[in-house]
Amino acid sequence: MDNWKAIVYLLAFGQGFILSLSLMVRGGRRESLFLGLILLVLCQELLNAWGMQVHYHSRPDAIPFWNAQSYLLLPLSLWFFVRFTTEPGYVFKWKYSLFFLPIPVEVAVRCVWQAYRHISHEPIPSLLDNPVWFFLTEILPIIGMVGVLGMYGYKLHGFHLLWKRHRVSFDIRACFRLYGLFSFLVLLTILWIAGVIFAWPVFSGIEVLLTICLFGLGYIGYIDPEFFTLPALPREKPIEKPDFARYDDDAEWQRLQDVFAKEQLYIQSGLTLDDVTTRLQLPPRYISYLINTYSDTNFNGFVNGFRVEEVIRKLADPQEQHKTILALAFEAGFSSKSTFNQVFRQHKGKSPSQFILVHK
Repeated sequence: MDNWKAIVYLLAFGQGFILSLSLMVRGGRRESLFLGLILLVLCQELLNAWGMQVHYHSRPDAIPFWNAQSYLLLPLSLWFFVRFTTEPGYVFKWKYSLFFLPIPVEVAVRCVWQAYRHISHEPIPSLLDNPVWFFLTEILPIIGMVGVLGMYGYKLHGFHLLWKRHRVSFDIRACFRLYGLFSFLVLLTILWIAGVIFAWPVFSGIEVLLTICLFGLGYIGYIDPEFFTLPALPREKPIEKPDFARYDDDAEWQRLQDVFAKEQLYIQSGLTLDDVTTRLQLPPRYISYLINTYSDTNFNGFVNGFRVEEVIRKLADPQEQHKTILALAFEAGFSSKSTFNQVFRQHKGKSPSQFILVHK
């Protein structure tokens, strides 16, 4: 039986490793990158389970692959995955990469420690026997996961309430889309806490959970990268109106629409509220008020709505058929493929390719 378990774990690791690499190298989709990193950590855990089943760790010629595993990668990757899938237009700045710096440091310390033990042949204790190291590499990632999952759950709950308030259909697929990955990670974290903090014998349950659930969610993310991205919903209208009594709201709203519809201001890549303020000679807070009041969205949602409709219009134009959909997206003002796909999904509930198939 143990041999069968070892084979299953090894096959699951191989499948998960290929899938995680495919997600990470997928061009233009940062959420796919971070989903791939999450899968990488989890499939490494399956490889470790295989090693324990066949007693690989105790072999003198064993390659210490377990030194390359860092649980710190899990909450960090989940944090950015959540930001990309719940916040339209979220941008990953390169300075955020510094948050990942402790991970190569941890791997390097493990490798040096392992090499020293091997060369010296001295009975040096394991790094995990050091309480500071144990906290930093085992307890801190758990605390991070609890915090990130709390933030993730809060965002999903708020979105669910908006979904119900606007009477959007909430079928089984929508429920799974909203809570599937979150529920899997919550259950995994609970078992993780039980095993590490309370020393309960739950690691076989973790291995089974990873084998059964991990790759189903991973394949969904690979086949349909926007599956876990939440669609945009109208926001509540502001209760209080700013003190701009000298302006005629209806007239200024019409001016704002004309600037976008007739002058196509939205095709300017990187268009900002200040740009529109300069063009209309109106206060930025007043423009935001008009957009929030008349279109139930924010400035970015308002601009991207025009851009999406521009792409759809050109898709139906025979004179534009020689252009790729990405070229049309750039012409409409989108600055990247990933932003276009995410915004299109949020406005139309379908990816661009799915929309084209339905409306052929």
